[in-house]
Amino acid sequence: MEKKMTTRSGRTLFGLSILLLLLGACAPGDQAETAEEVPRNVRVLTLRTGDLDEYVTISGRAEPLRGTDLAAEEGGRVARIEKEKGQVVASGQTILALDRALLEAEKRAAEAQRDLSAFNADRVRRLFEENSVSEIEMRDAETQLARLAAAADAARVRYERAATRAPYAGVVTERYVELGETVVPGQPVARIVDPYELKLRGSVSEREIRTIDEGETARILFAGLDEPVTGTVHWIGFEADPMTGKFGVEIRIENPDLEVRPGVVGTARILKRAHRDVVTVPRDAVLQQASGAVAFVVQDSVARRRSLRLGPDQGLMVIVEEGLEPGDRLVVRGQREIHDGSRVLVREEASHPDGTTDADPAVIRQTETVSDRWRGGSESDGEAR
Repeated sequence: MEKKMTTRSGRTLFGLSILLLLLGACAPGDQAETAEEVPRNVRVLTLRTGDLDEYVTISGRAEPLRGTDLAAEEGGRVARIEKEKGQVVASGQTILALDRALLEAEKRAAEAQRDLSAFNADRVRRLFEENSVSEIEMRDAETQLARLAAAADAARVRYERAATRAPYAGVVTERYVELGETVVPGQPVARIVDPYELKLRGSVSEREIRTIDEGETARILFAGLDEPVTGTVHWIGFEADPMTGKFGVEIRIENPDLEVRPGVVGTARILKRAHRDVVTVPRDAVLQQASGAVAFVVQDSVARRRSLRLGPDQGLMVIVEEGLEPGDRLVVRGQREIHDGSRVLVREEASHPDGTTDADPAVIRQTETVSDRWRGGSESDGEAR
């Protein structure tokens, strides 16, 4: 019994020793201080009201309004090529001509017979007036003249058709035959297009087509051109494509200086709606959470979360209808690394509405670069100002 009591006393003393050690470790004088939160580096944009224009965007290739494959109307050997591929031609100008020696001889013979018949018809008419011949003889002479005159006209037309002429002003884009080659009627010999008026065809959704009217102005950016060109909505489809469910739209483009080459891909923008004096923010600054769209603003070096109600958007900018006010310092870089109440350190102030600075690489400032191209070098931003 005495031995058991001694063992219990030893265990009790050991437990008390451990407890005293723990209490000593937690003594107020030795307690470790809690580490302070390290501020996160952020970039902020001071918000102000501006404008945002919504556009309907249509992409497609610029095509010539007219393009024609020209075929030989007569058979024969190609004797002259007067316009090579790539050359400009006026309406009615000869592109190539066949050997017309035989046709010319036939034309001269037909004209000679017509002239002889005209002389004879005139003589018979005078005799009829003198009652020297009957009316039937006079009518027979006039009929003969009409027949030979028609034959002369046919010979002249065949002679002229041996030269392939431009039906309208344009550019020769293809030549299918060579000098000395023999062609037959109906054989394609050249192609001409009218590049002075182009069309760009694309498609829009049912919702977008309700915002477009014929005659509206479109601004089109083409690959290889620094500034947009102006076009006009010429045609809007009445029936949706059964495969895509979209409606066709055609934009006409005047191209007098041949600045735009047919086949170049273009993107057209048609103004849908203009919003004035609204708060716009970069789309990247908005975070989607379970509760909805949120963003962070900086107040006294602390991040504060704001719930947002978003409006229309265009490009990389979106309208904030509720949740932000002009003057708020919106976090546009580093917002994914913070939470409500986080300490932040403002390292940069954005100098452009899209949240960028002049020091950002061009690829980051792409929205501003594209807007500059749409504006054609003007100072007012066509998307967000």
